[in-house]
Amino acid sequence: MNVRRLAAPLAMGGIAVCAVAVALTFVGAFEIPLFEPPGTEVVAAGETGGLDSEEAGAATVDPPATELFDSELVSIEDQSEYMGREQVIAECMAEQGVEYLPAAPWLNQDRQPRGLSYEQSIIWLNAFYGEARESWSVPASEWQRRGCLGVGDHAVEVARAAGTPLSAPIPEPDPNALTEEEEWAAFQEVIRTCMAEKGFGDFDDGTDAWRDAMYGNAGTGAAYRWEDAGCHGYAVHATGNDNMH
Repeated sequence: MNVRRLAAPLAMGGIAVCAVAVALTFVGAFEIPLFEPPGTEVVAAGETGGLDSEEAGAATVDPPATELFDSELVSIEDQSEYMGREQVIAECMAEQGVEYLPAAPWLNQDRQPRGLSYEQSIIWLNAFYGEARESWSVPASEWQRRGCLGVGDHAVEVARAAGTPLSAPIPEPDPNALTEEEEWAAFQEVIRTCMAEKGFGDFDDGTDAWRDAMYGNAGTGAAYRWEDAGCHGYAVHATGNDNMH
């Protein structure tokens, strides 16, 4: 997760990591990492039908949000307020015809539903970030331009100013859910096994054969096929981090 559905490959220690945030840690309004590899639901990003190259490229990176909290959401009050903001965002997204899953980042939960096409993912990101998806310079004060995320942040500030912070039930942890570290380790292991079966190691040896084995020759955007995306594409799919589930 973990927003996390579009991605462009990012080399990390010889293993490419796909994540909607690419190399960024999305600190967000509560100053905790919300979007980190490898739990990001992934589909390869690039030029595709109905999207020009500039739009497709912009879809691979998430802009940072405002910082409304100094804590790491360890208190019940902060967590409840965060979930209150999640509810506001979900209502805003629903008004735009987009599904949003209120999620607790400290539980490694996902906000973006699975099964979206590339184009649907673009629509989702546009609704969530607004103009901030393409311009990180949109100031926090212009929350109307920052999509439903801006609406949620504004609701937090208004509620605080009124002395009645937002509040919503805190989800219970899933005892069977993997941690982000466990997800990342599983992702790496799938790649290692796949590459070993093809006679290669984890790290780029500088040959075209290694890169073909790791990345294959998959299409981009809506044309992406994990079956043609080498061991990396296989690992993304096998760990449930693409839209083909």
